[in-house]
Amino acid sequence: MSKRRTTIQPTDRTGRDSFSRTRQKLQTISLMQHFGLDGYSNPASKIGMASPLMAGGTFIRSNLSAEEMSTAYAENWLARRIIDTPAEDATRAWYSISSPTTQEQLRDLRWLEAQYSIRQKLTDAIRWARLYGGSIAVMNILLDDYVLDQPLDPNKLFTFCFQGLTVFDRTQVEPSQELVCDFSDRDFGLPKYYTVYIEDEDGGSRPVRIHHSRVLRFTGRFLPRREMEREEYWGASELVHIWDPLQRLSATAANIAELVNRANLLCLKSNDITEMLAAGTDEHTESVLKLMETENHFRTSYGLQLLSANDSMENLKYDFSGLPQVFEMQMLEVTGAAEIPATKLFGRSPEGMNATGESDMRNYYEMISAIQEKDLRPALERLLPVMAMSSWGFIPDGLEFLFEPLMTLSTEDQIRQAKEHAELLVLLLQAGVISKEEVRDDLAEWSGRHGVLTNLKLKEEI
Repeated sequence: MSKRRTTIQPTDRTGRDSFSRTRQKLQTISLMQHFGLDGYSNPASKIGMASPLMAGGTFIRSNLSAEEMSTAYAENWLARRIIDTPAEDATRAWYSISSPTTQEQLRDLRWLEAQYSIRQKLTDAIRWARLYGGSIAVMNILLDDYVLDQPLDPNKLFTFCFQGLTVFDRTQVEPSQELVCDFSDRDFGLPKYYTVYIEDEDGGSRPVRIHHSRVLRFTGRFLPRREMEREEYWGASELVHIWDPLQRLSATAANIAELVNRANLLCLKSNDITEMLAAGTDEHTESVLKLMETENHFRTSYGLQLLSANDSMENLKYDFSGLPQVFEMQMLEVTGAAEIPATKLFGRSPEGMNATGESDMRNYYEMISAIQEKDLRPALERLLPVMAMSSWGFIPDGLEFLFEPLMTLSTEDQIRQAKEHAELLVLLLQAGVISKEEVRDDLAEWSGRHGVLTNLKLKEEI
């Protein structure tokens, strides 16, 4: 027996109108839930997702391959500059040891850094992390070739044991699925081991499993935890979020360059040129085209141009007005995505009345400071104890360091800063807070960091 569907209809006009409005609201709510709206939408005015132009757009995951990233870095000067500039600036001013150390100890540490190009290796590690989304720098320890999968204890090392860093980008590393489970470990929740392939004496390669405590880890742009797991616990490449603006700018530049070739066209108007080319024989057509090519080849500002009585010639020029503004807007889009000021990325002078670009550079250096804190500080905190043990034979208590200021002071600012610091020391001396020896030691340490009064020495070095 079939069942009939019964629809309850309102009995009066008012009820029908109310029923119609309720149904329309329910349909609108269903549409909003379908599109996930959380902003203003007006279907009658076709505003928001009610507009077919707006509803047709969405964001799609960019699946850039390592080959595409490498090609962009090698072939496109702007992509290379976006990757290299922050990495080089992050290590340009370097660091200074803030805990008590002698000048001899500092010289030994700097000598070890120079011998194994530590600053350049860390720069490369940050560079490849920005390009591919991640990299590692493995600490090479003498006589540890067969225990690389074991934890590294800096207190058990010996002098001259440190032999530099070996940098691997993300494409050369296989993180393990086993994660660090120790809550007190700074690498908690990250891979416990990293496998790299090293060439052997036979010309082949062999896998080497390395414990995370022997690895300085660098990551690209931050990702949510779920996305980071998909990327094998790496970050995102810097090229991913600037890929579209970079392509648009490159396409605009290429089209403008093509328009330059077409900026000045000489147009010959003839009543019968079309018929001559269409109705003539191949020999006739070839002779006409050869004549035009010959005339075009020998045309100069002092030459002659043969024209029939009904022919005419025009010089068509392309109007480039508006193109600089379009190119300028796309340049700003790239600088915003790269977080690098146009003055540094494109080498342009600041624009606007009384513009110095100082605020832009200050924002940029704040971004560089964030890179230093995210990548460089954890790396140095793990590396310096190993280098101290290798150089000095012990690890000082409370080994601390500071990143040097990124903004370079002018000579006038350096003199003013030195004067203010000296006046502060004089006030403290007159108040009896510090002694003359402490003043001298402070000035010697301060001058060493700022490059003034460099002949002063600490009391213990005299």
